[in-house]
Amino acid sequence: MKILKKLILLIILFISACSNEHSFPNTDVYIVIPVTMPQYTNLSVVWGYEYLTGGLGGIIVVRGLDNNFIAYDRSCTFELNAECIISGKSTNDLTLNCGECCNSEFFVVDGSVIEGPANQALQKYTTYFDGEMLYITN
Repeated sequence: MKILKKLILLIILFISACSNEHSFPNTDVYIVIPVTMPQYTNLSVVWGYEYLTGGLGGIIVVRGLDNNFIAYDRSCTFELNAECIISGKSTNDLTLNCGECCNSEFFVVDGSVIEGPANQALQKYTTYFDGEMLYITN
């Protein structure tokens, strides 16, 4: 009976530790941008991206295949603050990195971790494109 109680306690501690690990801070995001305007020219090419204000560390909007857009928070998921943000080397580089703080590297296509101390993909926001306007929300 003692072993069963210890096992149950251990499972509860493990579950609670996992559920609190790297929970991304809740930020309200509702952005609408006209992607065909000249200030968003990088979004006219596949895997091109633009940086926007909003979210925790800013937002990076990426044009994927078939007019799909992806939006991530720029805050590194290892650091979880507004100072440690991810960026790319060029406006259509397929990797993003946290060069300011921990050097974690992320894949722009799905936000997954390529290398570094980060172990959680980038925070992704919901996008909807109506042909002219891009809506970014959480």
